[in-house]
Amino acid sequence: KEATFRKLILNFSIKAINSHVTFTNLKCGTSDEGFFVFQKCYIKPVNRSHKYIDIYVNMKKTPIDNITMNVKLMRYNNGYKPFFVDITFNACKFLKNPNKNPIIKLIYHSYVNSSNANHTCPYNHDVIVDHFWTGNWESNFEKYIPTINGEYAVYTNIFSNNIYQGFIKVYVRISGRQQ
Repeated sequence: KEATFRKLILNFSIKAINSHVTFTNLKCGTSDEGFFVFQKCYIKPVNRSHKYIDIYVNMKKTPIDNITMNVKLMRYNNGYKPFFVDITFNACKFLKNPNKNPIIKLIYHSYVNSSNANHTCPYNHDVIVDHFWTGNWESNFEKYIPTINGEYAVYTNIFSNNIYQGFIKVYVRISGRQQ
């Protein structure tokens, strides 16, 4: 039984590693430019097969010590529809103890090395995501989330003191995954 289980895990891991993630679109927006403004929000090609994301958020009101986020994984099927994850969480509490939410921890670990959003609240500075590339999702995130080839998105809504402040929407294509 143990040998069969190991073969199953190895087979799943090989299939996950062989899949490819490509950023296809990125949208950022704010409802209150007095709270924060996106100075950068774009995708840049690294080469023919990989792209990276740069986001620069100019924080207008600091310190920020109360952030709630809603993260939804979406799959395209005649429009983007919720898929697998729809989580609302207190970002400040999560940063104090990331182990309490394993799905958000997977997403967080995919970009944390490309960002200065890597410490607990309060935030007294702008937030930067610099050169977050698709390989981060291929290695840190996608192998644990059940996906098939197709178009996906991660919708993130940002709230401060329970007031909607803005959004980030990351769109990706997964290909090469063996069915």
